Amino acid sequence: MRIYITIILAYFIAAASGQEYDASRIFAHNDYVRAQPFYTAYNLQVGYIEADIFLVRGELLVAHHRNEIEAERTLAALYLEPLSAKVDENGGSVYKDPQCHLTLMVDLKTEGTATLKKLVELLQQYPRLLACRGLRFMISGNVPPPEQWKEYPSFIWVDGRPGRDYTAEQLERVAMISTSFREHVKWDGNGEMSDAAKRTVRMLMDDAHAKGKRFRFWATPDFGKAWREQMNLNFDVIVTDDVIGLDAFFAGQK
Repeated sequence: MRIYITIILAYFIAAASGQEYDASRIFAHNDYVRAQPFYTAYNLQVGYIEADIFLVRGELLVAHHRNEIEAERTLAALYLEPLSAKVDENGGSVYKDPQCHLTLMVDLKTEGTATLKKLVELLQQYPRLLACRGLRFMISGNVPPPEQWKEYPSFIWVDGRPGRDYTAEQLERVAMISTSFREHVKWDGNGEMSDAAKRTVRMLMDDAHAKGKRFRFWATPDFGKAWREQMNLNFDVIVTDDVIGLDAFFAGQK
């Protein structure tokens, strides 16, 4: 399993090692709230799509808050079924271009161990997705403790956190390292980011890169000037609620 994980991780790091910004650097935050979940982001060939899930009466339901849950909005219906159809269309690749990649990040909103167990069972019903070239499944949110990660199949990757003392084995399961931008930097996207804030940003990113991991800030300012500053600072990915706008912004910078 260790060799397999190392090869797959190297593929995803290499796929975005350059500094050119295109849709592969877009993280589609809370994708399920869009008018067209999955398809809007997928059709742009984004690198990351996020879905929050709740385990409710044996079903994995997609929503941001418990009071927004609707029985028909299952993870399978909104993401796994359409993704499976696309993989079939693409002859086993996640996108038509086999060099393009996609991470489906599943944020566990209910108790982590039970929710992840159900997620593993569900994904195992989609062997074509598990064998898909360029597709990865990453968990975040209520992630079980690192000492339990070895109990899960190698197709489960983890969204790590800075400052955690992971063992070498645990670190191999970490797909990227993420944290809240607002917890570290007091900048709303207007005016200039201070030198101290830039140093903090670079320190966090450099620490992740030294571990061979990509770094993600969530809760970042989400508009043109802020995107430009994130690009200037060489953010590995840019998190957005406006995937169409960010994709157009990238195109306008070329």
